[in-house]
Amino acid sequence: MTELLGPVELEAGWVEAERQATFKHVRPLTDARTRLVREAQSGRRIEFGIPAIDHETRGVSPGHLAMITGYSHNGKTLVALHALYHNRTKRIALFIPDEPAPLVLAKLASLVFDVSARLLERKVAEGDRGALRMLDETLEEFPDLLIFDRPITPKLLRESYEEACQHWGEEGDLVVVDYLDLVQAGDHLANKADAVKAFGTEYEVPLILLHQTSRSSGANGRPMRIDSGNQGGEVWATYQLGVWRKRHAIQWELAEMYHRQKLADWELTRMAELQHDLVVHDRTITVNLNKNKRPGGQLIEDGIDFELADTGHLTPFVNRYLREVR
Repeated sequence: MTELLGPVELEAGWVEAERQATFKHVRPLTDARTRLVREAQSGRRIEFGIPAIDHETRGVSPGHLAMITGYSHNGKTLVALHALYHNRTKRIALFIPDEPAPLVLAKLASLVFDVSARLLERKVAEGDRGALRMLDETLEEFPDLLIFDRPITPKLLRESYEEACQHWGEEGDLVVVDYLDLVQAGDHLANKADAVKAFGTEYEVPLILLHQTSRSSGANGRPMRIDSGNQGGEVWATYQLGVWRKRHAIQWELAEMYHRQKLADWELTRMAELQHDLVVHDRTITVNLNKNKRPGGQLIEDGIDFELADTGHLTPFVNRYLREVR
């Protein structure tokens, strides 16, 4: 039987409620406890499908922002699509203004059926029934994926997500924004990142944000580190993944050597090593974990190498070229 509160206890409760209602920004620490327990027990954390990174981050929680940073055409979207494939039964809203939804569908079908997009599109153009069936079955693999391929403003981001939740009949499991510079929220990247972060916090949804950093930040083929983001809002991120290509660093160092008139013996040895490594890393991308706010989580600054397939799959890199063949 519920114990009824007396007049004194009721009055004290109303006074406390009114006192809290007068505060606009103050929240008691009990609020943090409630949110921590809800987050830990909700089962709504989103993993990337990269075991080492998922182990360290323990997943992207509701309201948290994971930023994938990289240079143009270096594999950012591939990593994001890899995460989508890993979470294909979840309710996902993908905002991608610079890529039409049909092209995204083609990439997803390539992942599902391990077939190159070039071959798939040719077969679809020919009316091949098998290829058309692949598209239909890809839709079944991603039953609750919604793609928004129109310009993004903070207002449209909110309105589109609210419509998505109405469509699903539930709140979303993940929002992906590809990429930061396409968000129409002023001219400064920090303002754009602030708007996206505020959206994720307001709606308490896990958020993955892609950021294409400038070429000057990647001069000399440098690895993608925490300071490589061109002031793109890394301070807002709970986690930051860097995506880069080792072959670009190798090509830059080789180009420097080719322009020298004379090379010492050790430089000739180094050139041979670089030429070998250029073959080895011709089809690899590297993913770093440069920022990780999860308590107890570590960084992965040396990076994880993956081999790129024509199908878009990221597979753990295995060096098939023995150094003895030099």
